[in-house]
Amino acid sequence: MLRKVEVLANVAVIITSVVLCTVLAKNYLLSSNKQVAVAATFGPVSPGWKRNASIEPGTKISLPGIDWKKSDRTLLLALSTMCHFCTESAPFYHRIHQQKRDDVRLVAFFPQPVQESRIYLNKLGITVDDVVQGSLSSAGVSGTPTLLLIDSQGMVINSWVGKLSDDVAANVCANVSKRDF
Repeated sequence: MLRKVEVLANVAVIITSVVLCTVLAKNYLLSSNKQVAVAATFGPVSPGWKRNASIEPGTKISLPGIDWKKSDRTLLLALSTMCHFCTESAPFYHRIHQQKRDDVRLVAFFPQPVQESRIYLNKLGITVDDVVQGSLSSAGVSGTPTLLLIDSQGMVINSWVGKLSDDVAANVCANVSKRDF
C-alpha cells in the first residue's frame, strides 16, 4: 500500500512539473520569440513591447491643431527628439517629402515643444507641412517612430511602427508617393 502511495505521489509531481514547465515556456520563451520576429521587421524592441502597439485601420484620430480635411491624406509622423530610430530614419522621411503626392500632407507630431521639434527636423533636413506638439498617447501612439496614414475624416488608413525595414518602407511609399522609390 505504501508503495502505491509513493508511485501516485511521484506521478503527481511529474504531471505538475510538466504543466508548470509548459506554462513558463509559453509565457516567457514564446513571447520573446515573437519579439525577435518583430525586431527583424521593425527594428529592436523594448521589453514588454508588442506588435499590437500599432493603431488599427478605421480608428478615429482627433488631435488639436490638425485639420484632416486640409488634404485627402495625411501622413502623421509621430517622432521624438530623443528617439535614435527617428534620427536614423531621417533619410527615409526626407525621401517621402520629396516624392509624395500633392494630395498627401506630412505632419510631424512630437511630445516636445514645437520650436525644439522644428530645430530637430531642420538639423536632420526633414521638411514637413506642419509640426504639432502633444502627448503621444492622445494619438494612441505608444512609441516612436510611428507613422499613421489618415484620411480626410481623421480615420487611420494604415500604420507602421518602429524603424522600418526596406520592404515595409516600400509599403509606406506605395501609399503616399507619386512613384515607387
